[in-house]
Amino acid sequence: MGKMWYPPETYLDKWAAENELSAARFVARLDEVARNDLQITPAKLARIDKYCVVQNGDPVISEASFESLLTSFYPAPSGPPILKKAAPVLFRMLVYLSRYPFMPEQATEQKGENAHLSRNGLVRAVLIAHKDRARRTVGGYGGGHTRTRTAGDHRRLLFQGLAVQLKSDPQWYDEKLWQADAALRARRFYSGISEEVSCPDNALTNRDEMGDELFHDVVDFMCQLLPDWEENTVRRENLLGLAKGIVQEEGLCRVPLQRYELRRADFEALVEMLLLVYESGEETLPTDFAKRRDQVVEQFFGQREGIDFKVFDEVSGSGRTDFDTGSAGGNFAGGDDYKPSLLEMLYWMLDELFKETAT
Repeated sequence: MGKMWYPPETYLDKWAAENELSAARFVARLDEVARNDLQITPAKLARIDKYCVVQNGDPVISEASFESLLTSFYPAPSGPPILKKAAPVLFRMLVYLSRYPFMPEQATEQKGENAHLSRNGLVRAVLIAHKDRARRTVGGYGGGHTRTRTAGDHRRLLFQGLAVQLKSDPQWYDEKLWQADAALRARRFYSGISEEVSCPDNALTNRDEMGDELFHDVVDFMCQLLPDWEENTVRRENLLGLAKGIVQEEGLCRVPLQRYELRRADFEALVEMLLLVYESGEETLPTDFAKRRDQVVEQFFGQREGIDFKVFDEVSGSGRTDFDTGSAGGNFAGGDDYKPSLLEMLYWMLDELFKETAT
């Protein structure tokens, strides 16, 4: 005899009564997913713990301590000056992602030099920032149960963490154009299969009358973090109202995507750090190091000092830069022709944070 079918509200009412649908419980389940995927053990936390202090009973790491942590991987002479510029940029991204999407951003007085990153938050942030880890745990694969998240969705989260937030919409902003672009990005997952969108229900736009991309992130993460994933009668559309309520109650209304701007100096510092990681096996940096950095930055910025997500996504997803080899996330040439992208260096670096230390 097959399993008895119950309507979605049956499960949602039950979970709500058990307080399993609060933002805190979604964060707790995300913590569990992240610990399992990174296979977190006390030995893996040993290196991180050296740079943490206890604040309100929880281990936290400051921006200055995070810089020291990175420098431990890349000592003098090349490492420290490069990491001094890049550490604040990477730290800001990790702080942002550590609270995404179920926790409000840190208060203004806690940003900049006063920002802090909890140890659990660092584990969550690494999961979300790491493309392969995020894709297999909170990425979603459609199938009517959830929305298929694309490589563009992942690039957007990195962009949001790296960018600064403007106080108002840019003068050129047009909501209809942004909605159209969002719809195209949502369907790009299938473009390599055929010219047609073969599964339109799984390629829902992530900017519509219900909310913008950041709102739909809340829904996407909720789909993957339900108390009982097997109860697939609860579909994405059943969670839209619940997501609206959580966003309002928990103060999760974030700055809309068009107000995020990536600054040239920040991106240059990040690229320089990732090139350092790429060359980490060499005793000295190559003579064309600065030229390679400038070429990558120029491809994104030209003569501009800041870019929006549309520009970042178009250049990064083109597959024509050393920063990102395209929507597939890798250069699949074999043998000596293989050349990992700088984003792959970022993922490798994040994994290194949780390598077990020698005892």
